[in-house]
Amino acid sequence: MSALLSMLLSTATTAQQHKAAPYHDSPSHVLNRVFDAMQFATVTPVRVGLAIESEHDDARAFYVLRWVHATRPGSDADRGRYGGDERQLVREGFDEVEEAKLRTLLDTLDDEARKELHETPELAIYFQHDLLRMAQRLADTKRNAELIPRLLEAAKWAALPAEYFHREVARFDALHAILAKSEGRHVAKKEQFSEVLRKSTRLFDASRTLLWSRVWLAHPGEGAALRALIDTARDGKSVEAPIGLEAILAQGIVAIDDHGEPHATKVVIDLRHQRLANRDALSVDNATTSHDGVDFGIWFLSREALRKGGIDAFATVEQDKATIFRDYGSLKRTTYRAQCTLCHRTTDTPEPHLGGFPLLRAHAKPQV
Repeated sequence: MSALLSMLLSTATTAQQHKAAPYHDSPSHVLNRVFDAMQFATVTPVRVGLAIESEHDDARAFYVLRWVHATRPGSDADRGRYGGDERQLVREGFDEVEEAKLRTLLDTLDDEARKELHETPELAIYFQHDLLRMAQRLADTKRNAELIPRLLEAAKWAALPAEYFHREVARFDALHAILAKSEGRHVAKKEQFSEVLRKSTRLFDASRTLLWSRVWLAHPGEGAALRALIDTARDGKSVEAPIGLEAILAQGIVAIDDHGEPHATKVVIDLRHQRLANRDALSVDNATTSHDGVDFGIWFLSREALRKGGIDAFATVEQDKATIFRDYGSLKRTTYRAQCTLCHRTTDTPEPHLGGFPLLRAHAKPQV
């Protein structure tokens, strides 16, 4: 039996081995098998963050100046099968056998599978997002060019009717409630938050992320104080983030309807809360995400959670969980704590006065 045929015949058992059931309760269902083929990949991280607990012996000695940048080169020992039902996409491309397997799976997407998928429209939106994101990644890496049109055809196959999208998108009250009930987390009352517009960095550029994003801020001095802070920052004047300043960021899927038009959907998959808790010295004893005063929380809506529990079935992401981030075009394995702290910290930064809030930069043009 050829290697190619053997791989194609083993498609169903691959999904069963991973027990991935994001889109159907049967791991062997074609939707789950497509997911498995795209989302799991055997890779060697380019860099490995020393913030991973197994990479350092003494946390007190590790969480000192420059800890957030501490990495080592990836090696054969780090090579493994990564990915799954999360935000990160680890696959950079497909070899000949993998591409043939995915093509075969995409060819089996039929009317019955689409009917099942559309029974939960939010799942159809998520599935299409996975397809479009994979197509974009291949375009970025210049790999498997002939596979891209096939992924786009599948995204069109998954598309919902245009009339589905003519409904409410904003759900701040519901999103705030998810954070407010999170155990041990301080979150200001929803009435204290105001939405802030800003010029997004590439990390939040919807044309690249295929996600819309919105930000709300709460100032300990409340509304007038927030407006004064934002107006001053927008004018290009130096501002200092006050202790207690909070931000909520939500990212939701941009979907394409059956006419090819994009829509900002109500499917929020990434929810974050940030608070400047203190400006104490960098230390493992500073019990914040950055260990220097910036506290950060992330909640994620997995595909399987959406299928089973609906659009508010978020789960907390553990700060010291290790995963692969594609950092500046390369695969880096590190913790959420280390990745978040790269942009949100008060120590070893030219902008300590911003308190880990990049949207207070003048070029972000913040506006209440």
